[in-house]
Amino acid sequence: MSNCTRLGNEIICGWINHSHTILCLFSELCQYSILAQKTALTIAEFLRNTKWHSASSSIRTASRTFDSEATIVLVGASGTGKTTLGVIASTALQRRLIDADFSFKEITGESTTAFRKEHGASNYRQRSIEILKTVLHNNKKHCVIVCGLISLSTEGQEVLSEYCQTHPVIHTLRDLKHVQSYLRMDKERTSKLLEAAARMFRLCSNLEFFNLSDLATSTPNQETTLTLVGSDETSSTPYLALKRTERHFLKFLSSATTIANLPALEDAYPLSRVRTDARSFTYAISIPFSQLASVAFDFERLEEGADAFEMTIDLVGLVVHNLMKGSCDLPYLNSLSETFARIRRTTVVPLIYHVERKRHDPSKEGVSARLPTYIDLVNHGLRLAPEFLTLDLSLSDEEISEVMRVKGSTRLIAHCFSSDLQLSSWNHEFWTSAYERARKLEFDAVRLCWPATCLNDNFGVHKFRANISQCGDPPLPLIAYNTGPLGKTSCCFNRTLTPVTHEDVPVLDSQLHPPLSTAAEATRALYASFIFEPMHFYIVGASAGYSLSPAMHNAAYRVCGIPHTYGVHVTPTLAEIHKLVDDPHFGGCSVSQPYKREVMALTRSMSPHAKAIGAVNTLIPVRHLLEDGSVPDELELFQERNRSGPVKALYGENSDWIGVRSCVRRGLSPANAVTPRTTALIIGAGGMARAAIYAALNLGVRNIFIYNRTSENAEKVVEHFRQLVKDEISGQASLKILPPSIDSNTHLQVITSKEEPWPEKFHQPTIVVSCIPTHRLGENPSPDFTLPPHWLRSPTGGVVLEVAYRNIHTPLLEQIRAESHRGWVAMDGLDLLPDQGFAQFELFTGRRAPRKLMRAEVLRSYRDEQGLPDDVLIHDRLEKIIYQEP
Repeated sequence: MSNCTRLGNEIICGWINHSHTILCLFSELCQYSILAQKTALTIAEFLRNTKWHSASSSIRTASRTFDSEATIVLVGASGTGKTTLGVIASTALQRRLIDADFSFKEITGESTTAFRKEHGASNYRQRSIEILKTVLHNNKKHCVIVCGLISLSTEGQEVLSEYCQTHPVIHTLRDLKHVQSYLRMDKERTSKLLEAAARMFRLCSNLEFFNLSDLATSTPNQETTLTLVGSDETSSTPYLALKRTERHFLKFLSSATTIANLPALEDAYPLSRVRTDARSFTYAISIPFSQLASVAFDFERLEEGADAFEMTIDLVGLVVHNLMKGSCDLPYLNSLSETFARIRRTTVVPLIYHVERKRHDPSKEGVSARLPTYIDLVNHGLRLAPEFLTLDLSLSDEEISEVMRVKGSTRLIAHCFSSDLQLSSWNHEFWTSAYERARKLEFDAVRLCWPATCLNDNFGVHKFRANISQCGDPPLPLIAYNTGPLGKTSCCFNRTLTPVTHEDVPVLDSQLHPPLSTAAEATRALYASFIFEPMHFYIVGASAGYSLSPAMHNAAYRVCGIPHTYGVHVTPTLAEIHKLVDDPHFGGCSVSQPYKREVMALTRSMSPHAKAIGAVNTLIPVRHLLEDGSVPDELELFQERNRSGPVKALYGENSDWIGVRSCVRRGLSPANAVTPRTTALIIGAGGMARAAIYAALNLGVRNIFIYNRTSENAEKVVEHFRQLVKDEISGQASLKILPPSIDSNTHLQVITSKEEPWPEKFHQPTIVVSCIPTHRLGENPSPDFTLPPHWLRSPTGGVVLEVAYRNIHTPLLEQIRAESHRGWVAMDGLDLLPDQGFAQFELFTGRRAPRKLMRAEVLRSYRDEQGLPDDVLIHDRLEKIIYQEP
């Protein structure tokens, strides 16, 4: 094993909370010492000796279609955190981490600084290029390579530009303040260096990631400590440091590439399996870049009720915004990257990148003549890897084909806006021709819009949409609406990605930005027009009276403009559920204990996940059966949502495993990212324990132990999942639902006693899920369960989730909270309930759940076993609600 590989492994095991700490650690372990100011001088040296090229030409020719095993390359200025991101990627993807500067030392026996001092800058550049070529050539697959300063040279750019044709080469950026603090330079000088370096790095990269700084982490010059495996040092690193960075970067990689082994973030949630443009009445929150960059928005509130988030870039507004910043801390492309990153980091919905194409010359209006072209801005958008990007149909076929060639995973929407009143109506052949041209050019969707001159134009666009729906098989997804105050009606009844605003968005000049409806207003219009109907939902159980689900769901319905109701139905027998199902407005129900297995007998069909778990916690009414009497597929079931009528069958789903999976992902620090040696411990053998085991398997955990008071029940559960794994591996399963990492080496075992030592051949657990009651049940007292200390010896801690929430001060939770200094994270049912509730909300309504609101409502509604709020703990958790990724 090379020194670089060993070093990477140590960092992966111990992790850190800041890129500055990584660089310091590298310097100490490898005697690679370049002071920050010398690094800045080196950048300047490269810039002085480097020829300048047109960035746009390089950007336009860069490919963004990669093999799933292709090596990832990271480039960027010092202090942007590219090494940290490299560790994140190598850990998550289980790839080898290579630093080009360490490879230089391995091959030459000297650090880059020493070599340059002894042999001169020219010889250093020549030798560095030779080594860079060797590293890239010998590691084309299954690696993450971090490139140093040599990528700034003309030769380095040429080498990496060629590599861009087959590999993702990611340019990393960071905010000026952070980099300035790292380099210990004045603001003006740092700004100039960053701007110059950004121009150079864009010449040799095909993707771009803005690494947002976390307020929760230390400043670049603040001392931090790092605990490596086997070290006796005590770490002061927060247990979830870099967690949001990890999620953000992996989300970026999932949009930008089809890299193998990339952990999926949203795929467990029902709507992730249904394309946004395949659903009915979806909305895109649309906000100008100038507002996004200058107003401190709560992005989680903005996406409430929305299905996508669109950043609209006006060329004039972009430059005016930059000029208003005075000294221009960041050039306009950096500003775009940073703003787009802020949206992606804190939202769940797909992102749309839209550039408005102007026909006038902004320079004649007193705006800076140094402007990017429309194509420059479009190609920069592709570097950011949005899920959708609009492309103006006024471009030539050749220009559109060139963008198509380099779009990568981004889906393109053909955009056509005309203000030509001579078109007279939607019957004009112009609109049909535009649609057909978009189909011919193989766009993924087409958006046509025109300012309404009278109310009848709204009926005209409705007829146009109906006629288009008959064209093609299947028809190209169509977004068609009228703009302006008179066009609001057509927007409400447009079925795909209708532009909407939010009450938190300041109203701009209505002449430049026609008023839009909010998502809630548009949704209420659908119910007022009887397209959708109010439905009734319930939670059904023997002791569901204390459930917080009604408060959570009803609050979500209100904010989204949905007139549904969610109530409690306590019943001693499941037979009474028929009273609810017979209601034509029955929308579905949550099923709580003790009916999660019994209710399976009432279903006509179940999801593959519910079948695999052997338990159901969600019932969905089926109002339309196929000719053979079977239940339609998932997409067709979504089309039935929010419509009343006789219930012909029930469909069973399980969202508990989604909630457990989400909590575990959120609670695992980067140091405990799932690997082939990760171990999970499940306490209990009931329906929730089954969901927890399935969640662990879905995460790729191959070593799972089960402890239950009655070992015989645990053995039955283990045998059930052993058979599931066996069927998947042998190909006997009708549908593959477990990740490829679950193979013949997967191990499930029962532990019969808390006194047993942890099995020697397996790592200590870093994932623990307790699925047993925490409160008195009838005459049975609460178990007051705790973990034996010899099961809590993971050197990097882990996450412990107790699924119940009647009591959030259980002995187990208090035990884990006392171990937080060792990296242990305690989570409870107040974390789990919203996570599984998001999935149920999607199943019930076919809409995205307002996640932050639902989390807050659960906390505000919580009462302990005596019916009292826990003011101190709940207030603290409410204050700290940030985006919690699934």
